[in-house]
Amino acid sequence: MPARVILGKRGSNYGLFVSQKDVDVTNTSLTTPLAFDSNAVRGLMIHAKGENSLAPAASNSGNVDSPSSVTISHGLGYVPAYAVRWALAGDLSSGVAVRMRSPGRYRKGSQEYDEENDEQSETIENYGCTTSATTSSIIINNHMFGTSKEGDGEEFFGTGKETIYYTYIIFKAKSFGAEL
Repeated sequence: MPARVILGKRGSNYGLFVSQKDVDVTNTSLTTPLAFDSNAVRGLMIHAKGENSLAPAASNSGNVDSPSSVTISHGLGYVPAYAVRWALAGDLSSGVAVRMRSPGRYRKGSQEYDEENDEQSETIENYGCTTSATTSSIIINNHMFGTSKEGDGEEFFGTGKETIYYTYIIFKAKSFGAEL
């Protein structure tokens, strides 16, 4: 397996260097571009960027795992490096985010049994934003559909739903996060 990362001296330069998959970062004679070079003037070149909002699923009654999603086409023909950050309405001040969150999902479930009435109930909380990428697009999912409960005579779905406000950057470089 080739060396992929150098922090220090590479050839006659000092810095942080990360090679492409299956390329030895110590070989300075190769013409294959590095995935990252801290000495590069531009660093990662941006292919596309944007921001928008994504409302929660209109109805997830009976299916608490149905996020709303947006697909952003990039047309690069490979899975690119990308970054997504998101916020909630309470994180905004005059339209500017004062707190941003990294993608991630929180799901908590609990079950209760009422022996007296011989009834079982289940409560599920869903929060967060997840992302994925393909060779043609990135997908952003809104999991902010709140709390749902079924059983013991009480049933509700999606209380506390929230719109997320997201921003994204799609880089021209191929994705390298999972390969390091």
